[in-house]
Amino acid sequence: MRPLYPLSLVSALIFPILAVLPTVSWAQAGAPVNRVIEQLRQDRPVIGTFTRNPRVDLDFVIIDAQYGEFDIDAVRAALSNMHTGNAGAAAPIVRIPLNLRDAPQAVVKQLLDLGVLGLMFPDIETGQQALTAIGSMRYAEAAAVGEELPAGLRGSGAGSAPAYWGLSDDDYRAAADVWPLAADGKLVAMIQIESLAGIAHLDEILEVPGIGVIFLGPTDIATSIGAEGPDAASVEVLVQEVLAACLEQNIPCGYPIVAPTPEAAERETARRLAEGFKVLAVMTRTSESGLSR
Repeated sequence: MRPLYPLSLVSALIFPILAVLPTVSWAQAGAPVNRVIEQLRQDRPVIGTFTRNPRVDLDFVIIDAQYGEFDIDAVRAALSNMHTGNAGAAAPIVRIPLNLRDAPQAVVKQLLDLGVLGLMFPDIETGQQALTAIGSMRYAEAAAVGEELPAGLRGSGAGSAPAYWGLSDDDYRAAADVWPLAADGKLVAMIQIESLAGIAHLDEILEVPGIGVIFLGPTDIATSIGAEGPDAASVEVLVQEVLAACLEQNIPCGYPIVAPTPEAAERETARRLAEGFKVLAVMTRTSESGLSR
């Protein structure tokens, strides 16, 4: 998926969407730390966006660290603007650099130690890559599931994450595991499928325990098959193929919506939810952003 940087996705877009989605429950008293997990547990849609300035009332925000030089201080600054321990706070999720896809352990530990509630792993193409992604989010003593999932690859420390979550060290370590592999886990792993290779290996990817969301990257899928763009009919066929596989395996599927106006975003959000998508990153273009997919 191509970079989707700070956009004007604000109340002008989100609140009209809420009006057409009355079943979505937003900030609730006593809500758990990770709103993505809470919404999915209740079989409700999850709405968020990509941004480096996460100050909107959404279920999640994805802080995009995929492109350019990785800057842990920029992520730390973004997290300082969020209040994860408070009911209603958007869950901070970081998309890691693409060049660390095959060996993400070091950067994943850095990010988890800051207190992020999830990671997005770009352009996953094999089951082994998905397996490594999930393992990198788990502590070494985390129990393996059969022989399919190795013990966690995360180092023993927790950094400032317990304080960020408002928990003791022991309580943090008990909660810092991936959902739904750990029923009470508060971390979510989003695995991106962005190429024909990833779709070809989708069955083995979906077999990896611990995937919270499969998230599509239609622009890169288009590039991988030589289509004109993400709206091409040939891309949509593949999008629906991935969605159908996720629905069959009961794994939430996500999709990015980039629309020219709030009204168009409403329509596309309603359409994708009706198809069965559970997680949507919704964005709109403005004259200031000049965004293109």
